[in-house]
Amino acid sequence: MYVLGSTGMAEHYYPNDNPSIGVGQEVHWTLGVYNHMGELEYVVVRVKLINSTTASPNDLTGTPSPAAAIFEFRRVLVGNETWSIPFTWQMTNLTQKANDVQITGLLLNDNPLSGRLASAESGYNFRFVFELWFYDERIADLTFSWQTNMGPRSVWNQLWFNGTITGQ
Repeated sequence: MYVLGSTGMAEHYYPNDNPSIGVGQEVHWTLGVYNHMGELEYVVVRVKLINSTTASPNDLTGTPSPAAAIFEFRRVLVGNETWSIPFTWQMTNLTQKANDVQITGLLLNDNPLSGRLASAESGYNFRFVFELWFYDERIADLTFSWQTNMGPRSVWNQLWFNGTITGQ
């Protein structure tokens, strides 16, 4: 799994290459998933919006971030297929209480999301976490990790940004 910037390359992830994003600024990324498992796979990319104090997925234990997903992308991939997912987002509302900046409105691929989606001190160090889940026939459910002879394996990625309130 990978994330590309606005030009379809591993660069230019933010408008003007500045990770401080204001309300209404549109950000364009492309998520990519490649199926190298050699067979048909049902996969889900779970999108989580968190801050620096919320736990990331744990590679050593194969456990996902404890945060709830705010959005999901689902697809069946054949062996050796690459799935490119347009990911366009913009914050539509930020609120501030003391030093706590909260994202309370988000437009994600034209889907409006609202509520207390995430908060961060002074608006610094928000991040989108992208977790790759797949359907495991043995347990008849989605799972975040799988076992190898070297222990649990999982796939995830993240991009950090700051939320800025104009005029402050």
